[in-house]
This record gives sequence, C-alpha cells and structure tokens, in this order.
Amino acid sequence: MKTKLQQPHTSFSEFFKDHYLADHQHPANVALHIVGTLAGLGLIGLSLILIPLWWALLFPIVHAAPGLIGHRLFDRDDEVGDVRLFRTDFPLHWFIVANHILTAKVLTGRR
Repeated sequence: MKTKLQQPHTSFSEFFKDHYLADHQHPANVALHIVGTLAGLGLIGLSLILIPLWWALLFPIVHAAPGLIGHRLFDRDDEVGDVRLFRTDFPLHWFIVANHILTAKVLTGRR
C-alpha cells in the first residue's frame, strides 16, 4: 500500500481534487492559506511600486508561513509531517498554484 509521500505523479486536476482539497478541510486552515496567498500577492505588488524590489524574494516565506501554521494547528497529518515544504509526492509549484485556486474559489463563493 502506498503512502501519501509515495503517490505517483498524476495530473494537476487530479492532485487538486483528490489530494489538495482533502488536506484542506478545516475552515481555520483554509483561512490561513488565503491570508498567506493574499499577503504574498500584496508583497509582490508593493515591491513593484512602493518598496524595494528585492523584498519580493520574501514571497515564499510570506506565502507559505500562514498555511504551514494552519496545518500544524488544524489540519495535522502525521504521515506528511509539519514541515510540508519538503514534500516530494507532488511538484512544489503545484501547491502554490493550488493555494491560489483555493483562494479564488473561496473569495468567489464557489467553495
């Protein structure tokens, strides 16, 4: 039997529906993911117009930190672990894209 960290790579839509959404059930965790996504986008916007551009390098931290806290406090998964940045079951950029899709779905009332 395969564990989550040994899942074969599937299509992004299968990953999003079958894995990502299943790992993001608690409303507080989802809210923290939205906060991180919007804060990351805000940081990019601010770095383009108001603050030094190099601040955009902080995007991964600003974007991921609230979600990691959400998983630690609300949607724990001992198999995956608390430091989800080291996951190898799916490409890392899929999680970033999925965070943006989740944010859009919640903000438009489709979830």
